Amino acid sequence: MKSEMPVIKYTCPKCGSRRYKFSEIRVAHSLFTQLFDIQASKYTALICEKCKYTEFYNVSFKKVNSVVDFFIGG
Repeated sequence: MKSEMPVIKYTCPKCGSRRYKFSEIRVAHSLFTQLFDIQASKYTALICEKCKYTEFYNVSFKKVNSVVDFFIGG
């Protein structure tokens, strides 16, 4: 099942581009989680397609729309 990508009104604060993509990363916080390959936290990355400036949000793809709108005043 493919997750639906949110559509947001985003302008890169570094270069002004409006083209972006989303990605997800998982981060291990301790030696225990690294040894047993347990991914402790999941982050959504918003990446400018022109300059590669990246912002990380600790929310799922589905919720990133409201978080980004809050920060950019959308």
